[in-house]
Amino acid sequence: MLGDMLKQLCQSAINELWLVAPFIKVATLQRLLDGVSPHVIIHCVTRWRPEEIASGVSDIAVWDVLKGRGNSQLWLCPNLHAKYYRGDDHCLIGSANLTATALGWSSHPNLELLVDMNPQHPSLAGFESILLATSIPVTDALYEQTKSLVDLIQHEKIILLTSPDALIQPEEGGGYEAWIPHLRNPESLFLAYADKRDNLTDAVYADAMSDLSALNIPQGMSKPAFESYVGYALSQMPIIRQIDAFVGQPRRFGEMVAHLKRLPCADTPYFDTKSAWQTVMRWLLHFLPTHYRCWVDSRTEMFSK
Repeated sequence: MLGDMLKQLCQSAINELWLVAPFIKVATLQRLLDGVSPHVIIHCVTRWRPEEIASGVSDIAVWDVLKGRGNSQLWLCPNLHAKYYRGDDHCLIGSANLTATALGWSSHPNLELLVDMNPQHPSLAGFESILLATSIPVTDALYEQTKSLVDLIQHEKIILLTSPDALIQPEEGGGYEAWIPHLRNPESLFLAYADKRDNLTDAVYADAMSDLSALNIPQGMSKPAFESYVGYALSQMPIIRQIDAFVGQPRRFGEMVAHLKRLPCADTPYFDTKSAWQTVMRWLLHFLPTHYRCWVDSRTEMFSK
């Protein structure tokens, strides 16, 4: 039984344990951690899409379990699809999420696979460092933000736009790690989402649909829920996270343009740095109005958290 294999891996860990899966259920996580030494450092990486949590495929309460344990970290990787488990020098990879159905601990289990791998195998080289470089640590604030959006989605009975295993699709010439919004006026995004195409030009509609696809927004939201969801998804995108770290102190317009030139988005075709920053700034102020501010000081535009 896969669950027993994984539990043995967890209990044999002496120094560190990696648990990486898009979907994690609380009861399964607790069962796996039972008997793990409190001295073992746990690195847990998952993804939190509010609509998936609302539908029950994953549990946000894993944060409470890991925070209460100590010696544990929880990270979110928005485009995570890998299932990877390592206890010191013992590694299992395959298809099984951390759920009872996937691990064979239910009356109707999935047909899944976990395979022993040497963590030093060339195909796994750098996976953990790449994973953490594209992930963000969970905090109480992020937990509360996610929980509020989950509650809103459950209240509105929002359906999934895609299957639970869908990935954010990379764009031509860029990709997930280089994505920034294309739509100049963020107010138009909801019009495209609500299929009010007659109110948009073809070019604006195309940009809006490209951004909606990258953010993977579920269907059926009211405008307030939609804008909350976009802000939540936007804040987890790699380029936006780097911008967020940079504006911990006030930055001039020229500083922001220079910073954007150093990020992966600058390598995409037809990239205009000034225009790109103006677009990103509009999105941040529109969808995350309590997170950022913009003002004019000595004739230059200033931006900060």
